[in-house]
Amino acid sequence: MDFEKEVFQFIGKNKLIVPGGLVIVGFSGGADSMALMQVLVALRHDLGIRLHAAHFNHRLRGQALRDERFVRRWCGRLNVPLTVGRRRGGEKIHLSEDDARQMRFKFFVKLALRLQAQSVVLAHTRSDLAETVLMRLLRGSGLYGLRGILPQRSIGNVTFVRPLMGVARADVEDYLTFKRVPFCTDATNLTSKYARNKIRLKLLPLLAREYNPQITDILTDLAHTAYEDYAFLADCAQRRFEKSVIISSGRVKISLKQISVLHPAIRRLLIRQMTEALTHNLSVLTFEHVRAVEDLMAKNEGGTLYLPHRLTLNKTKKFLELSYA
Repeated sequence: MDFEKEVFQFIGKNKLIVPGGLVIVGFSGGADSMALMQVLVALRHDLGIRLHAAHFNHRLRGQALRDERFVRRWCGRLNVPLTVGRRRGGEKIHLSEDDARQMRFKFFVKLALRLQAQSVVLAHTRSDLAETVLMRLLRGSGLYGLRGILPQRSIGNVTFVRPLMGVARADVEDYLTFKRVPFCTDATNLTSKYARNKIRLKLLPLLAREYNPQITDILTDLAHTAYEDYAFLADCAQRRFEKSVIISSGRVKISLKQISVLHPAIRRLLIRQMTEALTHNLSVLTFEHVRAVEDLMAKNEGGTLYLPHRLTLNKTKKFLELSYA
């Protein structure tokens, strides 16, 4: 199937883009983001959207300025407006993958709100999804984590969408070769320094070679199944939340009698939803935190747990109460 047609159909099937709005494109200059930009430029009239590129320079690599200049030239060639963000401070410091990602996302959110964009579009592919699922399996994850990277997600009142989730990295490379589109290569992606790179460069090829050549498809299918199963359980937990959880200023609580009789899967999700009611973040608690709450519930006495985000959970004779410390 034609690459652009496949992406267009994926956007329509998942209702990722609404006609008539401004879309911000996360544009690093790498292969995936170049393919994304090229496709959206080709489809923007069919999609009925305006484009605005966003590039964040972490100032961590000697090639960072080269990448920024490349992005500026390419946006000029495509006639796409560009906003560049830069990390403050010295040029080279140690920065974890997660810290770098958080900086980018904060930049995207701030820009999207300022420009009143309908969404921020990112260039993750099916290959990225498979890598994420495998990485989370190795770290230990429940259904929530095994969903991997979602095609659409809201962060800070901004919607992030990923139109390339229906294609693999090899499809991206073939598309760029066919279109004769250049791209920047990040040398750090070719080393095994980071966990994701190890999975991409070593573990996945090993699994494909020695165990199952369809490993990427298997992992992405697992992500889709986890997404559907989690959505069903979350809906059940939400209905119970609306019936049983008492919300007041700065605290939420539920009767011990009501939560204790629930199925463990629903109970765990309900505990997460109680934290989300206060923090607006469903990922505050790890599995270990939730297990600690269940262990406290199983005891014949009251007690207190101190959780992330300055949250405190108190168990009394009748209630399980969550509040800020």
